[in-house]
Amino acid sequence: MRRIGGVLLTVTGFLACPYHLMITLPLLVSLLAGMRLSGFLIRNTGLIVTIESLYFLGALALGYWLLFTPTRRESRRNAVCSTCERGELSHKRFSTENEVSTTGKEASHL
Repeated sequence: MRRIGGVLLTVTGFLACPYHLMITLPLLVSLLAGMRLSGFLIRNTGLIVTIESLYFLGALALGYWLLFTPTRRESRRNAVCSTCERGELSHKRFSTENEVSTTGKEASHL
C-alpha cells in the first residue's frame, strides 16, 4: 500500500509540474468549456500555477519519502542492541547449583 501511494503521488506530482501546465491547463479548460470552472481557471491562472507548484513539490517529496525510506517495522528489525550483536543473552541463566535454596538440609551441604 505504501508503494502504491508513493508511485501515485510521484506520477501525479510530475503531471502537476508547472512546466507541464502550458499543456495541461488549456486541455483542462477545453474539457470544461461552458462551465463556471473553466472561466475560473482562465481568470485565476496565477492562483492555479501557485497551487500546482505547491502540489508538485509536496507530492514529489512525500512520494520520495514513501518509496525510499524504510518502514517503521524494517527500521526496528534492523536495529540491533549491543548485547544481541555480540551474541550474548540479555539475561543470564543461573546454574542448577545456584538455584538450590539455602534453607533446611540443603543449607548444610553448602
